[in-house]
Amino acid sequence: MSYRRDLQLLRRAQKQAKRQLRQLAQLELTGLTAVTLHAHTRQVTIMLASATGAPFTDTLREVLRERRQALRAEAQQLLLTWLADERLRERPAPAAGAVLP
Repeated sequence: MSYRRDLQLLRRAQKQAKRQLRQLAQLELTGLTAVTLHAHTRQVTIMLASATGAPFTDTLREVLRERRQALRAEAQQLLLTWLADERLRERPAPAAGAVLP
């Protein structure tokens, strides 16, 4: 991609984020709870009544927290594996006929 194309995509994303923040602020002022779901090409904001919104958002927040922790643990394990592989690669191979300790 070119720099110009990247800049256009960035500006479009900034405008979309501003629109979303305005929409969520309006919903909050009216006393509604809203959840925004993001995908690569789309986002959907779902408005919920306050009575049903609070338990839903609490459950969603808990699930997302658990998912983040699982991803963090997986990333840590991958990093440790990669570091161990790098240490093995850095060791010089023993010369042919050399006695191993």
